[in-house]
Amino acid sequence: MEAAGNSRKPGVVIVTMRDVASAAEVSQAAVSYAFSSSPKVSPAQRDRILDVAASLGYRGPQSAASSLRRGRVGVVGVVVADALSSALDDPSTTSLMKGIVEVGELADVALTLLSTNRSETNRSSGASAALRGLVDGVILHDIPNTDPIVAELLRHDIPTVAIDSPDIAGIPLVTIDHREAAREQMRHIVDLGHRHIGVVTDRLSPHPGTAPFSRSDLDSASDSYIKQRLSGYFDVVGDTPGGHMIVVEAFGIDRANGMAATDRLLALTRPTAIAATSDVHAAAALAALRNRHIASPGDISVIGFDDAPIAEMLGLTTIRQPLVDKGKTAAKMLLDRIDGQRKRRVTKRTQLVVRSTTGRVKEY
Repeated sequence: MEAAGNSRKPGVVIVTMRDVASAAEVSQAAVSYAFSSSPKVSPAQRDRILDVAASLGYRGPQSAASSLRRGRVGVVGVVVADALSSALDDPSTTSLMKGIVEVGELADVALTLLSTNRSETNRSSGASAALRGLVDGVILHDIPNTDPIVAELLRHDIPTVAIDSPDIAGIPLVTIDHREAAREQMRHIVDLGHRHIGVVTDRLSPHPGTAPFSRSDLDSASDSYIKQRLSGYFDVVGDTPGGHMIVVEAFGIDRANGMAATDRLLALTRPTAIAATSDVHAAAALAALRNRHIASPGDISVIGFDDAPIAEMLGLTTIRQPLVDKGKTAAKMLLDRIDGQRKRRVTKRTQLVVRSTTGRVKEY
């Protein structure tokens, strides 16, 4: 049996895990579990998978993960920009991690969560761990292009894949069209008649300010995907007659910082709608409004971004991005990268999900 692209040498046919999974009518994860004697497959199913593998001449996983285990430490690092406690509070990060661990070929590979700790003076802890040989490959999540870890990973040719950022040559990227998704998010608000709009954004730089953020400030922003989302907002509001937008930064991706940012916004203005660059901050905005006895969407509409699990629970209108699938894709690309392949970019689709927190502007 020969799968497209599986012949490494002329006349040599390589049977892959995918071939076995197809012949046995199971997932690739099940094949991996069978060879690792995982309890995730029954003894009967394991025996059947191994019989099929033997009939095809497949001796076991020969994926990048297997080569990673042979003579290496067998660990993949996931690097985030903020403190680890903040990353674990962010549902988008946990969803991405869920996608990574669902890749069957990583069943026997350990994952370690690292931080560049961009809010601290020493911002190279993630790079140091990778360069000390503690990990065999790295998945970067929302790391600024200018973070020292990026140059270090490239300099030492450590297999690396990025999710959302950094977006630079030499590092494969899994992302969405952040600017167009943000345009769709803002168009929904504008189409409902809203012209006076507040925005609560994730942090755009290591040291966010308390003053409102203007379009001219985007040039100095280091967080590339949030920069793209804000650009999308400005595109739509700028093309809307009578459109006006005030942007405030939250100091962290958590409820407390989101509520504080919303309070600062409401001290400056009384918008008819609030757009947030994450569901965490949209949920925080709803909480801050409740504290002030402001109804949503009756008085102020609220829309988020991500469609994290909390969004459905709150009935939050949001932009859905495939967080778990992004994690899966990044993990597979990293395994390919370790195996010498260099797929450069994958862009996933997004979708507007309308729920109960947005409505037409209130007429007075």
